[in-house]
Amino acid sequence: MPANGVQAPLPPLGFGIGIVGHRPDRLVDPSAIAGCLHRLFGSVERALAVRAAQGGYGPAAPPQLVSALAEGADRLAAQVALARGMTLLSVLPFPAKVYEGDFADAASRAGFQELLAAAQSVVVLDGDVTARERAYDRAGLVLLENVDLLIAVWDGEPGRGRGGTREVIEEAARRGVPIVTVSPDGLQVEIRRGGQDLLSSRFADLPQLPEAQLEELIAELVALPDASGDVSGQVWPRGVPRFGIGHRAYAALLRLAGGGSAKGVSPAPAADTLTAAFQWWDRAAIQAAQAFRSAVIVNFGLAALAVVLAAGSVLSGQWKWVFVALEVVTILLLLANTILGRRRNWQDRWLKSREVAELLRVASIQRYLAIGRFAGIGDGGWTGAYVTAFTRAAPPLSIDLSNPASAGSEAIEEVRRQAGWNAATAKRMHRVAHRIERFGEILFGTVLLSAVVWLGLHATMPGLAAALKYPLTAISAGLPAVATASYGIRVIIDFEGIAERSHRIARGLTLLLDRLDAAPRTAAALQGFCRAASTTMIADVASWRLLAEGRRLAIPG
Repeated sequence: MPANGVQAPLPPLGFGIGIVGHRPDRLVDPSAIAGCLHRLFGSVERALAVRAAQGGYGPAAPPQLVSALAEGADRLAAQVALARGMTLLSVLPFPAKVYEGDFADAASRAGFQELLAAAQSVVVLDGDVTARERAYDRAGLVLLENVDLLIAVWDGEPGRGRGGTREVIEEAARRGVPIVTVSPDGLQVEIRRGGQDLLSSRFADLPQLPEAQLEELIAELVALPDASGDVSGQVWPRGVPRFGIGHRAYAALLRLAGGGSAKGVSPAPAADTLTAAFQWWDRAAIQAAQAFRSAVIVNFGLAALAVVLAAGSVLSGQWKWVFVALEVVTILLLLANTILGRRRNWQDRWLKSREVAELLRVASIQRYLAIGRFAGIGDGGWTGAYVTAFTRAAPPLSIDLSNPASAGSEAIEEVRRQAGWNAATAKRMHRVAHRIERFGEILFGTVLLSAVVWLGLHATMPGLAAALKYPLTAISAGLPAVATASYGIRVIIDFEGIAERSHRIARGLTLLLDRLDAAPRTAAALQGFCRAASTTMIADVASWRLLAEGRRLAIPG
């Protein structure tokens, strides 16, 4: 749900295990392999249970096995996993009817159909039957994009072609996915420790671990970094942002300057934990952003009002004390608003929650195209671990990419919506910045005109000029203060920067959409488009946050 409570959504504790391995003719003892897989899956489940008991996660989800359901090790692992109550994600290189042509007999095809029906979700790729090795290679890559650990039933021999067990193992090593190999007789287990610090490694270069350390390895993979001192890691300790003085100032300014409302794209109803988490953080980011920006506007407005009251006091005569008292109240309100905004961390909450929301948005889009993990999430700390945890617990939806021309519509439509929203935002923010700038110019022009008129009166009508010197003083002091406040609001909120970033994102997404429409559409092309769109949407999140952190809520002066 959106940010309507104190507790941010906790990610369910999920885990993905990939299986690759030999066909039946190279399996020495299937029953021993099944027993070994039972033992390995049990180690994963125990490690997850211990981690769940430590807190920081929501309800634990059963581990998910990702399998191509080929004859041999793939199906053996699927049977063991289902018997243990695990879930199954099937990645098929071809449509099922085509894929069945690879199987030995009717009994094998019936076994395949039985396992396929038991799968929680199924991803069907657009493999070409005339290039089967390439199709199996693509299936292996999609499998790796949805797992945290790879188990390979492998004899240690070189691969017999593209897309084989050895090739998937080497790709897992390059991606930093830990690998557990099981010998074809089921008697030997070897663990190779992959990790983000070991990217681009060869399998043979990865350090080995004994089987006894598997549970420790799993615990490391799902660990959440210490969140002490991290605003989002504390999960809104004081609840969702509470607004202070003039909390609607930002929305009011947008309307006055022709910028419309401050709302973003209306999200679709939450269908799963990943979407629900995005909606919560998106709403939290909107609330915190409006609170911070409103506080900035109020601060500059109060500072300008204090100067206007001081200037107006020269015209007040015996009521000067009223102006002075109002000036004191104005300054006290300015101090109170600043202190309140700092204590409630509106800016920090806005920056962190927007970063989390954008990463979750991208993860939600990629899920439509069977991309369950994506590299380089967040800052490598709490944010990245939090988002990764949600992607682990949200397996890809069932999707048929065997006809790419009609597949991926949800992801494409969401990218198109983002392109349209960013294009509209760029126009709105540019218009707001332009009108605020013109407002300041008009005020300074009014001061200049008043001074010129007064000088003319001083030369031609000295008496009248003398009578107007105090009003001129009030105008000369008050209007520039208001103009300067408008400039400060424009700079701190950075309307021009918002417009430029939104324009850049809209232009990049539109270009990607045009390229997708112009080129032959394949499953690989759709996934490539989705990755590129994701990169475009989050490319400048880190730089934006760095710039925004330098614009703190402060007393103007």
